Amino acid sequence: MLRLLIIMGACILGCQAACNTCNTNGVSCISETEFQFCSSDSEPIGTLYTCPTGYYCTASTPICSSVASSAGCTTGCNKCSGDNRFACTGSHTFALCLGSSTPSTSIGGSCGTEYVCNVGNSNICGSPATYAVSCSGSGTPDCDSTTITDANEYCRTIQTAGKYPYGRATSTTCRQYVNCYTAAGVFYGNVYTCPGLTYFDSTSKLCTTQTQARCSDTVSCLTLKDRVLP
Repeated sequence: MLRLLIIMGACILGCQAACNTCNTNGVSCISETEFQFCSSDSEPIGTLYTCPTGYYCTASTPICSSVASSAGCTTGCNKCSGDNRFACTGSHTFALCLGSSTPSTSIGGSCGTEYVCNVGNSNICGSPATYAVSCSGSGTPDCDSTTITDANEYCRTIQTAGKYPYGRATSTTCRQYVNCYTAAGVFYGNVYTCPGLTYFDSTSKLCTTQTQARCSDTVSCLTLKDRVLP
């Protein structure tokens, strides 16, 4: 029994991978939930993809797993600072925690390209020469609509049937979603638009008249000088 536990433990450790490293499944986990495909030279290249909500990037197949312990890249992302003021959501992005241990999904900002987010920095953003990156990965794209550029490729990558948010721009992509399904053992994806002035709810997987928290053209466009902190 002890030998079995040792083997299982070794497998878990061996199956996990370092961040920004190409794995045997052909991808590189950039953060706990983001990944890139690898080139023939074993270098991460091209589009940055995000696993569905509640799924983690792994070093095996399928690429995205709902088992948190299988995450191939463990970072300090989305973990509130000791005083619960903010959390780093990417190398250059952050979200306010507002006194809670859970970062806000609607109030955040960007450090810009010259500074990095560090959870130990009272000013949140600082020079990379002084502060290390607390959370690797892109975080929430600033004012970007989506990281999905090809629905079929996205669905074949995550290999999980279901409906997923397509973007976050209020008047356009936030009203759309990707439907992943299988046919003859192959994953496909289509982009659909909710009828009328309804928005896709990633929790209920339905179109609703209520504007979702992620729907905002400016939610991540706040600059550091615009944040409200004591």
